[in-house]
Amino acid sequence: MATSGSLFDNILWNQAAFGGSTAGLAATTAGGLIYAALRKAAVTLGPGRTPSAAQQQDAIDELRRLTGSLNCDRLFIFSISTQVFPLTGAASYTIGQDPSGSVVADFDAPRPQLIESANILSNTAPTVSWELAIVDAITWAKMPPAVLTAPGIPEVLYNDRAAPVSTLYLYGAPAPGYQLELFTWYPVPTYTSPGDAVFLPLQYEDCLVLNLACRLAPHFQRNVDPDLRQQARESLTRLMSINAPQPVADTSGGLGCGGGGFNIYQG
Repeated sequence: MATSGSLFDNILWNQAAFGGSTAGLAATTAGGLIYAALRKAAVTLGPGRTPSAAQQQDAIDELRRLTGSLNCDRLFIFSISTQVFPLTGAASYTIGQDPSGSVVADFDAPRPQLIESANILSNTAPTVSWELAIVDAITWAKMPPAVLTAPGIPEVLYNDRAAPVSTLYLYGAPAPGYQLELFTWYPVPTYTSPGDAVFLPLQYEDCLVLNLACRLAPHFQRNVDPDLRQQARESLTRLMSINAPQPVADTSGGLGCGGGGFNIYQG
């Protein structure tokens, strides 16, 4: 321990065990989020002192759990991804990426956390789109068998949400050459190492750092500061407010008695 001068910014413990530089930890990496969170959680007490390898691993595991949990909430999803896949005429297709490589999906894309909407696209010019009704397991189980003499245009989509590869079922086989258009949640990525780059809107950094700090404090036998907890709550509320879907009122049926199609947006 330093014995002279100010204690501020001096090495107060064995830097070989706890680290003594910020090399490799930038605000655009998972390690940068971890460094800031551990500082706010009062786990690393001095500026510029990076966590040990064991602390970083504990923190990256907790960050992965945090993002996984938040990605279950539509209000944390900042974007909807649009993907188009070719259809071969089959009535079901697998989608996802198996980390073990033992299963290769028909659609090589991340397993959709949730499908907001879906369409069948024609192979003509101009392209014609038919909206699919997305149903849950209970509704799908009650549907009668599809009886088609030839491939046509499906009307229903069911996603069994299996992991890491799920299966998409269409009610009726589509005509070959048609395409399936999916609008899916674009989740916040999960991070497996401190060097992973963080490509997120800027406002997400504050939310992840503050909420990760609240999780890490008790993990390292620290009390969560009330101000920190309030800041974490406020940062999450701000994200939810901007990510909340903005429904548009359907006034096509008119208003009042014999409204005759009055449109509130046109007066």
